[in-house]
Amino acid sequence: MSGLTKEDIGYENGVLGGVVSALKVFAAPDDKVLLHSPTYMGFTNAVLSNGYQIVHSPLIKDENGTWCMDYEDMDKKIKENQIHVAIFCNPHNPTGHVWTKEEITKAMEVYERNNVWIISDEIWSDLMMNDHHYTPTQSVSKWAKQHTAAFYAPSKTFNIAGLIGSYSVIYNKPIRERI
Repeated sequence: MSGLTKEDIGYENGVLGGVVSALKVFAAPDDKVLLHSPTYMGFTNAVLSNGYQIVHSPLIKDENGTWCMDYEDMDKKIKENQIHVAIFCNPHNPTGHVWTKEEITKAMEVYERNNVWIISDEIWSDLMMNDHHYTPTQSVSKWAKQHTAAFYAPSKTFNIAGLIGSYSVIYNKPIRERI
């Protein structure tokens, strides 16, 4: 990623631990958090067990059977529920959909219009198959770069979940320091 320095990288005890750490910075107890459904159960458990509420924006299948975000639904749910944080999974788990740069850009535009912070789980980014191309969430715009806390880990790619380590990439220094 452009402009990445060692200071932008932090250690976490696991991606879900990083998600919870970021939630505690971006949201107050009982706040609503936007997630796409179907949803990875780890997100559901992490959000609910830490005192937040989930608002789902369901993914929809297009005419080719490809999972897609419903940007209008996202915008509507964010406004109706006064949401200030979203958990984004890139590539998406459990559908396996690898978001294109255009799809991520549209999602970030919705979040930017609504002043929503993004927590992006990018743990599957190293496992691209069938000529899919991974686009880091933070790479699509200057705004996304400053308003996204991204979390990665080698555990999926190299089958080393037992090591428990993961890392974050957070360009926004005040947010990085709080997380």
